[in-house]
Amino acid sequence: MTRRRNRSKQAAPPANRSADTPSTGESRETTERETDVDAATATGAESAGGGGTIDGTAIEGRAIDSAARSAKESTAEVPLDPVLKETLKRALFPQLPSLSRIMSVVMLVIGILAVGVLFYQVMVGFFVPLFLAALLVVIFRPVYQWLLLKTKRRKRLSAGLTTSLVLLIVLMPLLMLISIATTQFTVLLSRMNGSASVALDRVRGQLGLDLPHAEHFRELDRIVDTMGVAAPAITEPQSYQAQKFDFAAKAEELDKAAAIVEYLQEDVAGSMSATEAAEAAIANTREFAEALRAADRKQTDEVSVGKLNPLLRLNVSEQFEQNAVFAAASIRTWMHLKLGGALQSQLKLLANPDKADFSRLIRGARESLQPRFVRLTSATGSVLAQIVFGLVILVISVYFFLLDGPRMIATLMRLSPMDDAYEHQLLMEFDRTSRAVVLASVASAIVQGILATLGFWICGFEQIVLLLFLTSLMALVPFLGAASVWVPCALWLGVVDQRWLAAVLLAIWGAGVVSSIDNVIKVYVLQGRSQLHPLFALLSVIGGVSVFGPIGILVGPMVVVFLQTLLEILNHEIRNEDEYMEAEET
Repeated sequence: MTRRRNRSKQAAPPANRSADTPSTGESRETTERETDVDAATATGAESAGGGGTIDGTAIEGRAIDSAARSAKESTAEVPLDPVLKETLKRALFPQLPSLSRIMSVVMLVIGILAVGVLFYQVMVGFFVPLFLAALLVVIFRPVYQWLLLKTKRRKRLSAGLTTSLVLLIVLMPLLMLISIATTQFTVLLSRMNGSASVALDRVRGQLGLDLPHAEHFRELDRIVDTMGVAAPAITEPQSYQAQKFDFAAKAEELDKAAAIVEYLQEDVAGSMSATEAAEAAIANTREFAEALRAADRKQTDEVSVGKLNPLLRLNVSEQFEQNAVFAAASIRTWMHLKLGGALQSQLKLLANPDKADFSRLIRGARESLQPRFVRLTSATGSVLAQIVFGLVILVISVYFFLLDGPRMIATLMRLSPMDDAYEHQLLMEFDRTSRAVVLASVASAIVQGILATLGFWICGFEQIVLLLFLTSLMALVPFLGAASVWVPCALWLGVVDQRWLAAVLLAIWGAGVVSSIDNVIKVYVLQGRSQLHPLFALLSVIGGVSVFGPIGILVGPMVVVFLQTLLEILNHEIRNEDEYMEAEET
C-alpha cells in the first residue's frame, strides 16, 4: 500500500511539468489534493481488505487521473508573461514608423542636399588653397609637434611658428622662382626671331635641306598652286575689262613660271632626267599661256558685238582646265626630279620658308604665348587679387588646421554617417598618399631640377631659372619626367650649336644621374609602401591637370587612391554581409 502511494506521487509531477510552471500557492493546493486522494485510496483499500478484494491497479489509475486533472485545471489559470507576450508581438507584427516621421526624415534629407549644393557653390572657389593647406599640414605636422614640445604645449605659438616656416621655406621661394622664370621666358620670346633664324639655317645644313634660290622655288610652287583656278564667268558686257585683265595676268604668271623653270634648270644642279622634264614643263606652260590669250581674244570679239555665246565660253573653260592640269603636272614632275624626289622636295620647301612668312610665324607664336606668361609678372586687377587672396586663405588655413585640426576631424567624424573605422581608413589613406605624392614626387622633382640645372649651367645655357622650373615641373609627370627638358637641350647643343661633345655629356648626365635619381629618392621616402600603377599615375595626372589645372598634378593621384579605398570599403561590407547571412543560415 505504501509503495502504491509513492508511485502515485511520483506520477503526478510529469503532468505538472507538461504544463506551464504554477505559482507557489497553486503547488501547495495541488499537493493537498494529492494527499486527499491517497488517503481516500488507502481507506478504500483497508475497508476492502476487511470485507472483500479490490483491484489495486484500478485504484492507482483513478488516483493518477485525478492528479492529472487537477494539475491541468491549476495550470490553465496561469496568465502568459507580459514581457514574453510583448516580445512575440513585436517579432510577429513589427510596427512601421508613422507617416509623419517618414515625411520628416524625407524633408530633412532634401534640406541637407539643398544646403549641401549651396555649400559646394560657396566653397568651390577655395578648393585649391584649402587642398594645398591640408597637404602642407600633413607634411609639416611633425615640425608642429616638435615645436609643441619645445614651447611647453603652447598650441597657438607652435601653430604660428610652423606657419611662418611654411611661408619661408615653401611659398616665398616658389613665388620668386615663378616670377624669375616668367621674366626669362618673356626675354627668350623677344629674342626668338633672330635666334630661330640662325638655328634654322644650322639645322638645314645638318640635315641636307639647303635649297639654293629658295625664293624662286617658292614662287614657282605658289604659281602651280593657283594654276587650276578657273576664270570667273562673264554675265554682263560691263565686266569685260576686269575679265581681260585677269586673263592677261594669268598669262603673265605662266610666262614667269616658264622663265623660272628655264633659269633654275641651268643654275641648279640636278639629275640628267630633269632636263627633259624641264623642256616639257616649259612647253606646257607656254601652251597654256597661249590658250589664255586666245580665249581673251575670242571674248573680246563677243563683247564687241554685244553677244555672249555660252557654248563657246564652255569650250574655253574646259580648255583652260585641261591646260592647267598639264602645266601644273609637268612643273611638279620637274621639281621632284630636280630636288631629289617628291618627299625631299616638300621637305626642302618647308625647311626654307620665306623671311616674311617665318617672321609672321614667330610673331604669331610670340603673341599667343607671351601674354599668358606676362600676366604672371605684371598682373594687375583681378588676377593679382585672386593670387593674393588665395595665398591669404592658404596661410590662414594652415594655421587653423594645425591648431584645431584634430577637433575638426573629430567633429566631421561625429557628423558623418559613415562608420568610424572607415573614416579612419580614409584619413590614413589621405595621410599616406599626401606623403607619397608630396614627399616622394615633389622632393624627387626638385632634386632632378637642381641636378639638371647644374648640367645646363655647365653647358652654357642662359635661362637657368626657367630651365629649373620646367625640369622640376615636368619631373612630376609620369613617363615624361625631366627627360622632356634635357633631351631637347642636348639636341639643341648638337644640332644647332654644333657642340656635340657638350651634347653627349649632357645626355649622359641626364640619363645616368638626373632621371635615375628619381627611383632612389622614391624608394627611400616611400620605404616599400604601395604606389599607383604607372599607367594609372599618368592618366590621373593628365586628367587632373585637365580638370583642376596645374594643381591636378597632386589632386589626380589622390582621387584615384580615394576611389580605390572606397571600393575596398564597399567590398569589405559586402563580404561581411555574406558571412553574416551564412552564419544565420547555419
